[in-house]
Amino acid sequence: MIKIFTQTDLIRYLYHETTEDETREIDNALICDSELQSLYTELCSMKNNMDRAKVEPSSRAVLNILSYAKSELEKRTSRQT
Repeated sequence: MIKIFTQTDLIRYLYHETTEDETREIDNALICDSELQSLYTELCSMKNNMDRAKVEPSSRAVLNILSYAKSELEKRTSRQT
């Protein structure tokens, strides 16, 4: 029986979220199905691009967030008293 794999299946496979049986089935399907190989290659490329695009927030941004959170907390505690 030939199983049809979806884009979601390939994404799960790409992130190692498939079961052993699913992994084995997808491995075999990638060997035989050039369209599936093409989609998988495209997904790998997208994942690599997203991984490279990760950026750390600046220390200024972190300080702004912490300052905002502190002021909100102070507002809430002052309203309760």
